[in-house]
Amino acid sequence: MEEIDINQLMRPRKICVCRQVSESDIRKAIQSGATSLQEISLQTQASTNCGTCASAVDAILQDELKKLRKIV
Repeated sequence: MEEIDINQLMRPRKICVCRQVSESDIRKAIQSGATSLQEISLQTQASTNCGTCASAVDAILQDELKKLRKIV
């Protein structure tokens, strides 16, 4: 059985620490129609401060787009 981290359940993982944007915030933006890092940044403010999270945001974007392509 997989061990569950109760802290992770209570606090979503922040991808963009500067702007406090969680992974679920980014995925919701993509599901709402964002198809680029720029569009995600406009909706969530992720990667608009130091930019360190840009590669992580892009990885989530690519993962979500891949999932959406399989559905269509």
